[in-house]
Amino acid sequence: MSRAKKELNRAKKKLISFRKTIHELIPYYRDASIDLIDALSTNKYATGVTQLSENPFFRRKYNSITKVINYFLAPNKSDDDLRPDKKIQKDIQKNIVNLCSVPEKRDFFYSQVTSLQP
Repeated sequence: MSRAKKELNRAKKKLISFRKTIHELIPYYRDASIDLIDALSTNKYATGVTQLSENPFFRRKYNSITKVINYFLAPNKSDDDLRPDKKIQKDIQKNIVNLCSVPEKRDFFYSQVTSLQP
């Protein structure tokens, strides 16, 4: 197996593992949430939820988007307080950070020049 194919397989396994972990962390409407994430990540031009619901990766009905947005990371669906659960947020952030690998070498340097005009 070529090096490129090995890298692709490793990246694919990492992505599958990440998606499973995120799926388990989301408390409500898990499948619809993953579909919405897929629709968001594959659509450059959507300007609203209607266009997102028409994305081929969002396999649900339009009203599922509203449910996902309303209850995404909410600690309890029956409460009036639908603020996201901080622990779930941190767990998801941790998994995103773990998915991102540290660059092995850097072929560029970043510098910022600011000009303050009177």
